[in-house]
Amino acid sequence: MKKVINLLMFATTVLTLFACVQVITEPVANKNQLAITSVRDVPIHYAVNSAVNSLFSLSPKYVEETSLKAAQTQRIYRIYSDAIVANLQKNGFTNTSIPKQAAFHVGFGIALADDLSDKKIIKKFGATPGLSEQTNYKKGSFLIYIEDVKTGARVWRGIAQGFAHKALSQEQRKKRAAVVVSSVMQQFYQTN
Repeated sequence: MKKVINLLMFATTVLTLFACVQVITEPVANKNQLAITSVRDVPIHYAVNSAVNSLFSLSPKYVEETSLKAAQTQRIYRIYSDAIVANLQKNGFTNTSIPKQAAFHVGFGIALADDLSDKKIIKKFGATPGLSEQTNYKKGSFLIYIEDVKTGARVWRGIAQGFAHKALSQEQRKKRAAVVVSSVMQQFYQTN
């Protein structure tokens, strides 16, 4: 009988302690949070370290209207262009400045949510990772796709969404872009 009373007292104490704990159910946004999705559209694969089949050309795409100044947009696109080329070269592909020589084109775009909403991304690109908007941060999207030169078909497309960082140095921006590009392109390499 004494064991039962002690067990009941213990259970009451534990339940009382749990009743006093406040659980926060809303997720706290992380400014480095990154949401990624990709789609393989056509089963065309490219050989790495091949004299012909590993050649790619880069084709940036710009949002028609942007809240950024032209100089800001050019700096951001240059950083991402360099990150894409470096990432593809690291994975056995070769950049060519002559698009007709390429086996595939790499198109990409970058935009803030104010300039390119998820609704527009879904309409034009067919997918979105759906990163939730946060009042303290500006959401941005990095869209990239692979298009086969011979067929003109879109082979693969990927999107990363994260939060824009205003206070980063130029070197930090380069590192952040390299992480974003690598994270998205990893999904391409896994299906190639």
